[in-house]
Amino acid sequence: MQKACSRHLTIPPLACRTGFSLLEVILALAILGGAVAVLGEAARLALRNAAYARDMARAQLLCESKLSEIVGGVTPAEPVSRAVIARSTDSGEPAWLYSIETTTLAEEGLLSVRVSVTRDLPAEQHPVTFSLVRWIANSNASRPATSSGTSSPAGTGSASGGNP
Repeated sequence: MQKACSRHLTIPPLACRTGFSLLEVILALAILGGAVAVLGEAARLALRNAAYARDMARAQLLCESKLSEIVGGVTPAEPVSRAVIARSTDSGEPAWLYSIETTTLAEEGLLSVRVSVTRDLPAEQHPVTFSLVRWIANSNASRPATSSGTSSPAGTGSASGGNP
């Protein structure tokens, strides 16, 4: 015998329901919770990578600036270790440090200058580090005069950046 769910239709008793079962609601909430967890993790990774890219771009600009000062003669090409290059405007932000390493090359009159820029953070926090190498004319070396009387400085060497 069939019951009537409405006045005009006759439907079997199992098909005559008006809402969701508890199992369906729990399953929908579990799927929603999983989706929120995945999206939250994706947002966290995106923010971390954006901060890394921002710090790497800042380190590159500071490194290029300091190397340009050396090439322009404003800063001497002498070894320096962990000197402050820029303080942050925020009081809680760590400063940027730079180091200069010089190496006399086998080519007469050339000097290899490596400038490295890093955040003043402990190693456990994996601070951003960026380095540039450039070959420049060594002003301390005696150079033989060329037939035209001019000499040209060397070009750039290499650039590297990364997380230690």
